[in-house]
Amino acid sequence: MNELSTKIKRVIMSKKLPPQLLIEQKMQQITMNGSYDMVHLFSSEGLPIAEHYKDGFVEKDRLTELALLLKQVQEMADVMGQISNIKEMIIEGFNHRKIIFRFFHAFDQEVVLVVVVSPKKSYRAFTNALVKTIEKINF
Repeated sequence: MNELSTKIKRVIMSKKLPPQLLIEQKMQQITMNGSYDMVHLFSSEGLPIAEHYKDGFVEKDRLTELALLLKQVQEMADVMGQISNIKEMIIEGFNHRKIIFRFFHAFDQEVVLVVVVSPKKSYRAFTNALVKTIEKINF
């Protein structure tokens, strides 16, 4: 992280922006770097918490449905396969476009981060940084 981005981060944090705006600024930064086409943060009930996206991508309602469905798959994997605390699920097409579902705890609840990534774009380091940013924010 360079010195300028550290200063910007301090200014943002010192102004006490609403949590949603803090999260959406980080989402926008990652999207502008070209790594994400779309990113949404949902509560475990499927309620939107924050989002940022480019025009013309997957409908938010469809992502909500998938996030809720995969939350159930996560629970079934624990019951049937004894795979507990699934962290991430990835759907990848033959065209190499990916939808990543990252499950984690924030705001005293389970949340789902849904990221749509173009082919040949990295996402893991950006997603880890975004999750850490979200985990640090308190409502």
